[in-house]
Amino acid sequence: MLLKKVRKRYKNRVKQCRLKALVETQADLAKLTGISRSTLNNIENNKIFLSSYYGLLIAEALGCSLSDLYERKDGGNGN
Repeated sequence: MLLKKVRKRYKNRVKQCRLKALVETQADLAKLTGISRSTLNNIENNKIFLSSYYGLLIAEALGCSLSDLYERKDGGNGN
């Protein structure tokens, strides 16, 4: 029940962070993280919720914080 509430309230910013880190493609990020490109595509398109496990891998690969990867749909930054 809580996961549904959180999913409705947050979206991820993986694509924006990836491009800011100059990682041009999902395939490049897949190589850095070990996450499949198809899973990254689903994450970037908010088809699946960005889990903390994947979030930590992505944040480490992109040199950003975990909180940079999430955005509140109402305009907040997730903090």
